[in-house]
Amino acid sequence: MMPAGQIDAASPRDRPAMATGGTGDARLTARALADLVAAIGSPAFPNALLDALRTLAGVELCSVFLRDRGEHVELIFAHGELPGVPGFPLRASHAYARSYWRSDRQLARLVQAPPGVPVVIRRRACDIADPAYRAVCYDRAGVAERVSILSPGRPCFAVNGYRTSGSSPFSAQDVEQLELHAGLLIAALRQHLRAEQACGPVGDETALAGRLATLDYGLSAREAEIVAALMLGETQEGIAAAKRLSATTVITYRRRAYGKLGVANRRDLMALHRRLMTAADPLSAARTRPRVAREKE
Repeated sequence: MMPAGQIDAASPRDRPAMATGGTGDARLTARALADLVAAIGSPAFPNALLDALRTLAGVELCSVFLRDRGEHVELIFAHGELPGVPGFPLRASHAYARSYWRSDRQLARLVQAPPGVPVVIRRRACDIADPAYRAVCYDRAGVAERVSILSPGRPCFAVNGYRTSGSSPFSAQDVEQLELHAGLLIAALRQHLRAEQACGPVGDETALAGRLATLDYGLSAREAEIVAALMLGETQEGIAAAKRLSATTVITYRRRAYGKLGVANRRDLMALHRRLMTAADPLSAARTRPRVAREKE
């Protein structure tokens, strides 16, 4: 982890241009939104959403969270990179989803609101009361401000865009542009998630198992095979039959793998699969996996 402000130590050549707001160009906006719609259901969607938010409001990073009415917040994805702070969006977003969301009054109120029109809210890092939350999710990468599109409903969504201390604050025009297009952005997100669910998890089991084995989870080859099959929608019974293993053996491998992956159930496993498929840096996704006390099928 890097101390606050260290991002500014990067050389000018390595730093991206400072965010100064959206382009305000109707043609660029239309193109970015068209690209977002075209990316629905594909791994390109997180990047397309970041591009749309950057065009509309000059954001540098983005994250998307889902919350139901229970005590559960799921990271859908985090996208973008800051020079000198590799993997920060995923690390900070995992920490937020595990615990720090409880210090976010905006998200806490969102789940109580009836379904309605999305709202756009700005929040400065200096206004966050919880020092641990502020340090982990903002100060360590010099993130100074967040603008959120909050969509009440069942489930509710938070689409967040961030700027660092080297950029100008979000302007009233930036907020206005997000308010104008919030409905479309949320609709695209919901449709993207529906498309993923309808298509089901797709991919090649051998390739996915190989990818899992190369990351730093510490999975054995057999554990990686079992996890890959589960990620791709196979049942334990189907895996046992296909690999000529007993059901008990499959369960044993699954439990060992769940412990190493830091997941508790199939829902957590599928969320991890989605993050690995959309992460710009899968190694960061592996290094920042959550830990759980016990495993449940």
